[in-house]
Amino acid sequence: MSTKITNKQLEDFENILLIQKKSPNTVQSYLINIKKLISFLNGADLSAEKMYEYKGWLIGKGFKTRTVNAYLATANFFCEATGHPEMKVSLISLEYEDSHKKSQISSADYKKLVFTALQNEQNRLAMMIQVLCLIDIRFNELSELTVEALNKGYIVVSRGKRNSIYIELPERVIKDLKEYSEQEQIFSGIIFRTENGNLVDRSNFRKDIKKLCVLAGVEEEFGSIQHIKNVVIDEYPYFGLKSL
Repeated sequence: MSTKITNKQLEDFENILLIQKKSPNTVQSYLINIKKLISFLNGADLSAEKMYEYKGWLIGKGFKTRTVNAYLATANFFCEATGHPEMKVSLISLEYEDSHKKSQISSADYKKLVFTALQNEQNRLAMMIQVLCLIDIRFNELSELTVEALNKGYIVVSRGKRNSIYIELPERVIKDLKEYSEQEQIFSGIIFRTENGNLVDRSNFRKDIKKLCVLAGVEEEFGSIQHIKNVVIDEYPYFGLKSL
C-alpha cells in the first residue's frame, strides 16, 4: 500500500491541526517537519518501506535523537491523518541515545557482513541480518514471519501493554523471502527456523554473528542483535539472494 503526498493532503493535514486547536507555532513546526519527509521522498510514493528508510536516513544525517523523533512523530501523525496508520514507525528510545551513538554499525560494515555470509553459503544468516535491519521487527517477533504472512503482506505483533502492532512487509522483502523459502523448501510456518520448525535460537544467532564479524573483518563489538538493529544505512541496495 502506498500513496503520493499531494497539496490537497497537506491542506487537509493543516486543517486537522487547526481543528485540534494546535497553536500557530505548532502548526508551522508540523508543516516544516513534513516537508523534510517530502524532500526525502523526492517524488516517490509514501509507503511503510519508505518510512523505515526515512528513519534510517534521518539517523544517518547525524540528527540528535530528539530531532529524529520530532520528524518521525510528525510523519506518523500524517500517516494516521491520511488513513495509513500501518505505515507508522517506532520512535527512538531516549534512554539509549548515548549507547546508540557508540553502537551504530556503518553501512559499509553491514554490507561486508551480508556479503561474507552469502560467500560462506550462510543464506539464512544473510537474510536474517537484512530483515532485522530493514523491518521494525524484534528478534522474538521473527516467529510471526511465516510463509503465510508473506501471502498476507503483513504481520501483527504485541509489545507489552500496547495494542497489537500491524507491520507491513515491503514488497522486496516478500519477493526475496519467497525465493529463499522455496530454495530452502519451506512451504509453511516460520521462515527462519530450525529443523524442528522452531524459531532460530537467539543465542545461536548471536554466536553466528560474532563468527561472521571475524570472517568479514568487522569489529566483534558489533556482533550483537542490538548493533545489527542500529545499523546506519544510507540506502538498501543489498537485499535478497539474486541482487547480491
